[in-house]
Amino acid sequence: MARPRARAASREFTTEALLLRRVPTGDADDVVALFTERVGRVSAFTRGSRRSQKRFGGALEPLHTLRVHLEEHDGRELFTLKEATLARPRSVLLSQLDAMQAAGEALSWVRRATPARTPEPLLWQRLELFLDGLGQEGAATGRLLSAFGFGLLDAVGFGLLLGQCVVCGKPCPSGRRAQLDVARGGVVCQGCGGARIGVSAALRQRLVAAADGQLTVLLDEDTRLARELVELSLRLHAGVE
Repeated sequence: MARPRARAASREFTTEALLLRRVPTGDADDVVALFTERVGRVSAFTRGSRRSQKRFGGALEPLHTLRVHLEEHDGRELFTLKEATLARPRSVLLSQLDAMQAAGEALSWVRRATPARTPEPLLWQRLELFLDGLGQEGAATGRLLSAFGFGLLDAVGFGLLLGQCVVCGKPCPSGRRAQLDVARGGVVCQGCGGARIGVSAALRQRLVAAADGQLTVLLDEDTRLARELVELSLRLHAGVE
């Protein structure tokens, strides 16, 4: 007589989360990527999510902080999303195109930068503060996004070393212009060959503050270079999307 197959063990838990991506599958189901406060980035299957108002009720939208009930299965890559509700809606962002675009870019960075099933409490905190900041009246979205990007790099271990040469360890004088090499991980002094990207002493100090999580420290003229540095770092560490 054949023995019944043992069922894979499963665990259920509730956590706050942000929606990173939603991919339709089948007639009414989705596979979603979530960045969660408790377990970091996960992918989950949502059965009937495009027609179940009781379990999801239109909550599966980006920008809002969700409260999700997840089931984890041993031996399976995908979680099962059992239920999702709005924990902190950010409806004001939906009426501001520049804020929506900045939030979308930040969530894309998070999806690319974070490993699966790895809690990132510092990044979670910084992402929540960033999204809340976008909703403030008069928010400078470009500056907030650029500063968040530097904070993200620092939080996940991709941060650039800005206080000393990455080759020889020589401190970079506080009032002196510096040269950055993203591939080598930060400042490279002239004695070690220098680098292509030059930054003023004042900008370097502002980038250090942004990496430390200060969202309002960058100036308008900083944003282009700051976002370029974030993108270069993500391509180096996480690959091209």
